[in-house]
Amino acid sequence: MTGACFKYATKCHMKPCNGFSLIELVTVITLVGILSAYAVARWPSDSELKLPSQANLFQAHLKHTQYLASIWGVPLRLTIAANSYSVSCVTSPGPAPCDVSPVIDPATNEAFNVVLQSGVSLSLASTPAVTDFDSLGRPVSSGSIISTTPARTFSLVAGSSTRNIVLSSITGYVQ
Repeated sequence: MTGACFKYATKCHMKPCNGFSLIELVTVITLVGILSAYAVARWPSDSELKLPSQANLFQAHLKHTQYLASIWGVPLRLTIAANSYSVSCVTSPGPAPCDVSPVIDPATNEAFNVVLQSGVSLSLASTPAVTDFDSLGRPVSSGSIISTTPARTFSLVAGSSTRNIVLSSITGYVQ
């Protein structure tokens, strides 16, 4: 019997041993669990993932509002709320496109009213919650071109992340 065990042990040392030991498996599973817990804790929330696209959309809508003011030749007003914004004419009602409020966006043929995705909020660093654009698309306040720098700073917030959109004075450049 002792000879058989010796033969078995000798054969085992000659053959390559296949598989993993239980200790190796438990160690790997423990490390994967720790790394997974860390990754889940650091993973951004759903609203934080939406923030860059919402900021880009708001920036594009600011530029679009300036463009509409200049091609229509009428002053337009951007009004913001906590989770939405809309574009209307400063003097409304009036002839088209100012016959409805908010105005009809010619790109979509729908009212220019945008509701932000869930978890994303919009605020303006200064009051009032409206920004007017003259018929050339420049930011104005009470009919005068805004000369303070910057003209307006809009903040989009989701969770602990913030994106600022800055509207430059005089030129109305959006960045």
